[in-house]
Amino acid sequence: MRAAVTRDGPGSPAADLADILLRTSDEFARLWERHEVGLRWSETKRFVHPQVGQLDLYCRLLLEPDQGQSLLIFTATPGTESHEKLDLLPVLGTDRFTADTE
Repeated sequence: MRAAVTRDGPGSPAADLADILLRTSDEFARLWERHEVGLRWSETKRFVHPQVGQLDLYCRLLLEPDQGQSLLIFTATPGTESHEKLDLLPVLGTDRFTADTE
């Protein structure tokens, strides 16, 4: 939340919420005073593609706070089933197949 308040500034929805919580929650006020800022830069996301089925992809967030922009990059670990499925997609092209999603 602190990152959103810093990025969006006073009067933003995040700043308004922080102000309310600071006034109404002693616990929030104590935590807020620690000035800890955390952003999730990466994690695994699961997708179900209509042609190849389930893909478990590593998601990396690249953030440009000054511009208010972010870029998500999705990759599969080499040697995994998801990586093999991603390699298969250019071969499949626009052909339609059904995938087992279990």
